[in-house]
Amino acid sequence: MINAIIMASGLSKRMGDNKLLLDFKGIPMIEYAFIEINKCYFNEVIVVSQYEEILSLSKRYKFKGVYNKDAYIGQSESIKLGILNSSKCDGYMFFVGDQPFIESFYINKIIDKFNEDKNYIIIPMCGNKKGNPVIFPYNKKNELLTLKDDEKGKKIINKSSKLKYINVSENMLIDIDNKVDYEKFRGVLR
Repeated sequence: MINAIIMASGLSKRMGDNKLLLDFKGIPMIEYAFIEINKCYFNEVIVVSQYEEILSLSKRYKFKGVYNKDAYIGQSESIKLGILNSSKCDGYMFFVGDQPFIESFYINKIIDKFNEDKNYIIIPMCGNKKGNPVIFPYNKKNELLTLKDDEKGKKIINKSSKLKYINVSENMLIDIDNKVDYEKFRGVLR
C-alpha cells in the first residue's frame, strides 16, 4: 500500500502568481496531476497546501486536504504534514503540482518497481535527468520527519545506498518553474 502526497504549498516566487492555479489548456495546472493520480491505485491521496482553492479542488477528487499554515518554512513542512496526516502504508509517493505532463502509466511503473522490494527509494529518470514523483519506503519516515526549512527528499536520497531508478518519458519530468516555462509548454499538445 502506497500513499500519495501532493505537495502544493509553494510560494511561486519565480512565477509571481500561484502557478498551480494558472490556466493550462483550460484547467488549473495542478489538476493534471490530480487527474493522473486519480487513475492509479493509492491507499490514500493527501494534498498539502496553503491555498484554499487547491484544497477545495482536491475535495472534488475525494483526496484528503491538509492545510499548511507554515508554508513559508519551506518544502520540509509539506513533507512532514503529508506524512503526519497519512494512514499506515508501505511507502510515500511524493508529487509536486507543477508537472502537467505527468502520466498514470509511468506512475504505475514506479509503483510496480517499488512493490518488487519495499526497502528501496524509487526515482524516475530519463537519460541523466532525475525528477519526481519519488517513492520513499516507510523505513525512511523518521528521516523525512527530520528535514528542516527548504530541505527536500534529495538530502535523504544522497545518503542512501538503497536506490532504484525507473525510466520514464522526457515529458514526465517537465516541471513549470517560471513564466518562460509556462509560455513555452502551455502551447504543447498533451
